Amino acid sequence: MENKKLGSFSTIKSGYAFRSSILDDADGKLAVIQPKDVISGFGGDFVHIKSAHVSERHILERGSVLVTNRGVFCACVFNEQFKAITTSGVFVVMLQPNSDITPEYLALYINSDIGQRQIMTKQESMTVPAITIKRIQELEIPVISRKKQDLLSKALDVSQRCKNIVLEIQNQNQSLINQIIKGAIDG
Repeated sequence: MENKKLGSFSTIKSGYAFRSSILDDADGKLAVIQPKDVISGFGGDFVHIKSAHVSERHILERGSVLVTNRGVFCACVFNEQFKAITTSGVFVVMLQPNSDITPEYLALYINSDIGQRQIMTKQESMTVPAITIKRIQELEIPVISRKKQDLLSKALDVSQRCKNIVLEIQNQNQSLINQIIKGAIDG
């Protein structure tokens, strides 16, 4: 099996650097993906802004791999239909069209114990773990067959759907408990 450096088959850029806090704009059509959104696998609501001040080069392309770059290192694939950008706390990895690596496999590898250990050897800071673009480009990614990558991606999809179902059951269970308690108190 061959290993390839991430920088040899991708372009990596930093997200948009906001000069102040990000305020949600009800009329905004551009979603802002922050590190917490990547970590939750897009599980929450996004902050939206108007896109007037954002260059087109910051708009995410489908199939981009988003990687948090400080604190907890986590990756996910952006395959959404809406327009979005990331903050500077997220790297955007765009694979070359002829790459042997799929975005889903890359995200799986980065999130795996093996990928996390490799990132930890490349981090820059010990107080708050952080990684630079230069260091993440050096990650050695094992190249496995496309068939195996696709199988792993399908397994991840099934696992994510199961996780979402469990979360929904937990939320409904908590809602039911709250209704029962409210009913008991109200008499």
